[in-house]
Amino acid sequence: MAATPPVRPVSPLLRALLLGPLAAAALWAFLALWPAPGSSAQLFAWTTSPVTAALLGSCYGGAAAMLALAARARSWAEVRVATAASCLLVLLTLAATLADHRELHLRDGTPLGLLAARSWLAVHLAAPLLGLLALAAQLRTRGPAPARTPRLPWWVAVPVATGGALLALLGLALALRAGPLAAHWPWAARPLDVRALGAWSLAIGAALLLASRECEPRRVRGGTAALVLTGLLGLTGLARQGGHVDWHRPGAWLAVLVLTALLGLGLCGYGASAVLDPPRTAAPPDGAGEVEEVRLG
Repeated sequence: MAATPPVRPVSPLLRALLLGPLAAAALWAFLALWPAPGSSAQLFAWTTSPVTAALLGSCYGGAAAMLALAARARSWAEVRVATAASCLLVLLTLAATLADHRELHLRDGTPLGLLAARSWLAVHLAAPLLGLLALAAQLRTRGPAPARTPRLPWWVAVPVATGGALLALLGLALALRAGPLAAHWPWAARPLDVRALGAWSLAIGAALLLASRECEPRRVRGGTAALVLTGLLGLTGLARQGGHVDWHRPGAWLAVLVLTALLGLGLCGYGASAVLDPPRTAAPPDGAGEVEEVRLG
């Protein structure tokens, strides 16, 4: 039996410098925000409302799951959407942080708040440089792409692309009009809160557009897991903090719609993946003494 050539692997530097550290940072942000969203003044980089803390924590929880799965993936094709979206998010969040750096707990606050703010700023300043080094190492890693698998059906691919475009436009509007929008937000919010949510909207939108371009279940499984987790955590957090929300404002229902759409897109992606490209293993034939290679995914 002819040996199957190895596919283009994930560079060890990409795992060590980008995917692993970002997964750990996202997990820390989730733990600081989502379980106790009313404690951002003591635990997070800046003081935000419980509703914003719950939503940001939901996003970071989904990102932590996606990046943890990406760090374990074997081929570059499986992680390039997660890598591109994470790099974009870091740059957008860095821009939002620098625009409103006075909101950070850099000089006063609890010891944990000071540590959180300084760590937040340090991570976002260091990540772009480390990311460039990691991406350079990945570009030098050679190998063939994995075999093509059945593509996502149009009834999944079209909503993914449409949702990505709408989320990207929403994120751009939030980033550019953070001040005026914060004054009419359906819960207490500062411009930094709106910019941070805008960064997430734009990054998720870009990830969905890239996923629709890949259009293969195997290559976007980590992203679908992130969508499901983000939608579930976000809707749960919004329900828990519903008393802080002005439900008469359209923005409150827009948040519900976005989270529900993320959950639905993630579940559709999982369903299509299970039908079109289920993970399989093959037992060795009797007496042959050979093991068939497990399909990537």
